[in-house]
Amino acid sequence: MAGEELTSTDLVWDTFSPDIYETDEEGSKLVYKYKDRMDGPPPAPSPDEKFYADIYLTARANQGFSPNTGKHYWEMAVNLDNLKIGVCTSEADVTGELGYDENTWGVYIQTGECEHNRKARLKPEGVQRKLWRLVVTISGGRFGCLLDTNSGTLRLFFNGEYQGIAFDENSGLKGKTLYPAVGIASFEDNNRTIGRGKKYCKFVKDMPVPAIPSVDKKVIC
Repeated sequence: MAGEELTSTDLVWDTFSPDIYETDEEGSKLVYKYKDRMDGPPPAPSPDEKFYADIYLTARANQGFSPNTGKHYWEMAVNLDNLKIGVCTSEADVTGELGYDENTWGVYIQTGECEHNRKARLKPEGVQRKLWRLVVTISGGRFGCLLDTNSGTLRLFFNGEYQGIAFDENSGLKGKTLYPAVGIASFEDNNRTIGRGKKYCKFVKDMPVPAIPSVDKKVIC
């Protein structure tokens, strides 16, 4: 990769809400703390303001990538599909949802929606495009992000397979120092009777950059 070559070996999670997340001793593994958001035993529903509270909150890594320093790749292992993956600036609000303000860009993994400055769920405003072939098992896998700081683009991989351009040259990335970011929603509360497994996102060290097809055909705008 041309330019500055910061690999995932150097990355740890260091800016996040301690009420929502915690890390291991090394700092590379970000864990979502369990929160009971149900109003009663399953299948009792919860109001949206309670169910959607404190999920997908932005957590960012310690290292940012400056503009015009070439391509940078990092990889993360996760044990869930209910999360958002992307980038943010140093001004990102860690009490806010990833992809829901002008300082964060996030791919909603369950839907493939690529969000920036989104204002409301189930509304198209703020969805820049959709990765229409992105299929992730509920047990998770490995996500890779390839950031091109020269062109201002972010590409997404899952288990080594290219998924497409999540954010292109017109997404607002160009000219900004960007940090790896994630937002986790823990496990589905309706399934809480099966146990309280801790959901995490962990940087994986020294992973090579997967191949990119000559045609970016996995994206629908």
